[in-house]
Amino acid sequence: MDEKRLKGIRQQLLASLYCMLLFQLGYATAAIYASRLAFVPAFTFSFERCIPFIPWMIVPYMSSGLFFALVPFLCRSRAELWGYAQRFSFITVVSICCFFIFPLRFSFDRPTVENPALGLFFTFLEKYDSPFNQAPSLHVAYACLFWSVIGKQLKGWIKWVLGIWLVLMGLATLTVYQHHLIDVITALILVHVGFILFPSPFNPFQGNALASGDQHQDVLSTIEARARFKWEVNRRNGGIGHVYFIAGWVVLLLSFWSRGHLFGWHLLVWISFVCFAVGRSYFINNPNFLKNENGRIPGFKKVFYAPYQVAYWLNWRYVRQKNNPPFMEVLPSCYVGPRASKADLKAFGSDQRLIVFDLAAELEEVAALQKRASYCSFPLLDIAAIRGEDAERILAALVANYQQLQKDEKMMIHCTMGYSRSMVFAILLSQKILSLNLKDAINRVKSKNKHLVLHKHSLLLMKVLAGEDK
Repeated sequence: MDEKRLKGIRQQLLASLYCMLLFQLGYATAAIYASRLAFVPAFTFSFERCIPFIPWMIVPYMSSGLFFALVPFLCRSRAELWGYAQRFSFITVVSICCFFIFPLRFSFDRPTVENPALGLFFTFLEKYDSPFNQAPSLHVAYACLFWSVIGKQLKGWIKWVLGIWLVLMGLATLTVYQHHLIDVITALILVHVGFILFPSPFNPFQGNALASGDQHQDVLSTIEARARFKWEVNRRNGGIGHVYFIAGWVVLLLSFWSRGHLFGWHLLVWISFVCFAVGRSYFINNPNFLKNENGRIPGFKKVFYAPYQVAYWLNWRYVRQKNNPPFMEVLPSCYVGPRASKADLKAFGSDQRLIVFDLAAELEEVAALQKRASYCSFPLLDIAAIRGEDAERILAALVANYQQLQKDEKMMIHCTMGYSRSMVFAILLSQKILSLNLKDAINRVKSKNKHLVLHKHSLLLMKVLAGEDK
């Protein structure tokens, strides 16, 4: 399958030329348009006057041209190169449209640069750039795009040196007095949208035995299916992470507008940082970002993540009141559903011993249930794809505990809403215990729960665990 790999540099060269041509034509046209307008507004926050002018940062700022030309040559497959070109095109075209629809200019006077060497860079900047084409900042957007390739393809110290350099490139837009803060934040929002619309392409041949053609076809099919599932996990969870980051940047932008209201400003900044923290947990597939091994949330996390938990608790209350999905008996003495309410606990009876599997990552277990039950916490990120190793560990524990159930015991499996996470394991447990094929197990659970939600990533996971992934 090596035909998917790039041979030679012809395609990378064409991609590099295409990107430079698209940028030059679009950027120059938008700048000429803005320069001919009778009035071009500026958008600044009052505190931006405190941002220092740092002349030496013109060096990382001007180095963007080198990255522009060289980054396409780091793409090792046609899919990666095509993905890079798609993201570049989207970011560039949307930005240029914004320059035409919402033209802005930089409004601060740039101080005189005394260093003659640095002065040459600023002279070049003033001659070939313009105070227009502000929001979103293409410098910042391209720096993020360059890192999406460099961070994947390079290893070791050079990767992190270039990463720090790209951060300086982005910050330089502010410290060389070329962009305002709104330009930077809108660029970051645009980048996240671009990464959602154009995720990293699936490449099962990167760095594994699938690249060789001497393996049995069944083995190749299994390896490719598992590679596709791993890619789907990263695509799904990364996309959710991008959404949280977009929300964080939007809320942070709103906080800058509300600086006159001290309480509102602190509240919005707090919420934005919570969004960033939750988004990062999705990016790195970390379902344990809140709960410890006992299913408890430490006090400092309860304080920091309070907006996130309050939102989930309100959503849980709303869903319970609107749909009230009941606990369904998927197997004898095994019940699956949402986070339990007090009414649910009464229905189970006070004389029954419960073995509880809590799959919710965002809320603690009901205190009354945790006191009277044998409690197991296996937190999973909401609406996210479940990693194969986590699913195998949970399924093994479910099967072992169910097979050892006593007559006076019941098993309860739940997430927060009872729509997806708990239902996936209801299907898998039914399939294992009753020796069903996956289709029959799904139909069996569907017949009992009309609120069941199965996404593509859930189906891929179940096929892998059920051994139907060839």
